[in-house]
Amino acid sequence: MSSDPALKNLVKVNDTPAPVEIKTDEVHMKRVARPLRHVKNIPTKQLVFYSKYKEPQFTYDMPIKLPIPARAIVVQVRAAPLNPLDLKIINSYTSNMNSERGIGREYAGVITNIGSKVTGDWKEGDEVCGLYIHPNGFGTLCSSIVIYPSEDAIVHKPKGLSWEEASSWMITFGTAFQALAKCKISKDSNVLINGGSSSVGMMAIQLLKQSYHTENIVAVCSGSAIPLAKQVGAKLCVNYKVNPDVPHVLDVLTTTGVYKDYDDQGNPIEVRDIPGKKFDLILDCVGGYKLVEHCKEYLANGGSYITTVGDYHFNYKSDLYNSWNNVSMGARSWFAGVWNMKYLKLEFNKKPGDWIEVGREMLEAGEITNVIDSTYDWKEYAAAKRKVESGHAHGKVVLKVELF
Repeated sequence: MSSDPALKNLVKVNDTPAPVEIKTDEVHMKRVARPLRHVKNIPTKQLVFYSKYKEPQFTYDMPIKLPIPARAIVVQVRAAPLNPLDLKIINSYTSNMNSERGIGREYAGVITNIGSKVTGDWKEGDEVCGLYIHPNGFGTLCSSIVIYPSEDAIVHKPKGLSWEEASSWMITFGTAFQALAKCKISKDSNVLINGGSSSVGMMAIQLLKQSYHTENIVAVCSGSAIPLAKQVGAKLCVNYKVNPDVPHVLDVLTTTGVYKDYDDQGNPIEVRDIPGKKFDLILDCVGGYKLVEHCKEYLANGGSYITTVGDYHFNYKSDLYNSWNNVSMGARSWFAGVWNMKYLKLEFNKKPGDWIEVGREMLEAGEITNVIDSTYDWKEYAAAKRKVESGHAHGKVVLKVELF
């Protein structure tokens, strides 16, 4: 194409080549962590109930306000058991007009926040377990809970225990420990545990063996629970399903030392595992009137009858919180003094004390074990509740709490 000479005179042509492109590193967007100054609370997920007639449900409407109280710590819960105590508390709420109430009285988890005035050997990241017994308040089936170490018994998680095992030994151990501390027990004592395969019963048997070196321990339980009761230390087990008249069996046993049992083929046999003398201690973890009404026949003079459940035979579908504290128990205590016996209703002391550290050390040393019956995801609460209500759990029923 020919160029126009007139245009050449008007336009100055620049013959300089175009600049070379400067290459740079590829730029990537990066997320940089920074303090979340706008966050005013710790969100939580919690299982709550309103009354015994309405199924518990999860709520997200109970956050923990920040900053936390100066003398408090926050624990992120990993596991929490369902105790008979929880069912009794729920049974006590018969109106649908109540506000939310929590479920769970024990826990195991990790400390995530510490108040500015908390004393003691606690730091963020510590694995801990403890009690949280506030019947009319929140519960431990919650993703995070606020603990006051001066009020709520708490201890470092025993090494070697799972979250489920660590979450569920405090009430069991504390009840057995405090009950035995009220009695005069020696290695030669004759001891009867009614409900020998219950959580408290099995813990009491282990404490009798380890701390008091007691050999003559008789456990009343079902036939299916006998191997477990003997595994934890019972010397003789009375099968109440085969021998429904337990008072008569105990009368014969403490008089002659003979217990009539049956072998695997159903043939009658005689067992002579303990000396024929009356019991120095009867620890009743079942309740009912039959055993206590006849106890003078097989309880030694100066002996102790301690009940952890009261006169009434337990029924976790209807039992109410503190319903066992009745007039008849006071009368029994008076008559027991006349008969030179001690009749006690044990009220578990939940306050912090040496007992919880003793329990931690014994568990960590392998001197005692916390028997777990079954484990559920906390979304399977209904199934766990049915297991506890049945009264046939041989050990603790524990729920796993999801991280939230």
